[in-house]
Amino acid sequence: MPNDYKVNGYILPDPTAGRWIPRRVLDIQGDGRPLYAPVRGFELRWDIQTYADWEVLVATFDAFQTTGSAVVELPAYPTVTGTGYGFQEYSGVAVGEPNVGDFFNQEYPTSVSLVIGNIRVP
Repeated sequence: MPNDYKVNGYILPDPTAGRWIPRRVLDIQGDGRPLYAPVRGFELRWDIQTYADWEVLVATFDAFQTTGSAVVELPAYPTVTGTGYGFQEYSGVAVGEPNVGDFFNQEYPTSVSLVIGNIRVP
């Protein structure tokens, strides 16, 4: 499908939420304008309802594990497409390690997030 989240060609399970992470201000120019890093980040979140959901995420993460740069398909940053949800491919990005939430009474985590960084938006 054209609107699938992908990492190095692997289709990710549909996330519960995804968002572009706001950039931190690095400095302020003399005329008062903020300076930002040239790259952006994107965060994906999954709320885990069953052990089967957890197994699918683990298998997917194991399949695309990367130590170098990756190619991802994400919803395009809105200023690129003029819409809020057109997907676009970004290369040379860094895929972080999945962050696992609380376990509570289950034998699996109830939430997982994944941060993709070093995204250069045209």
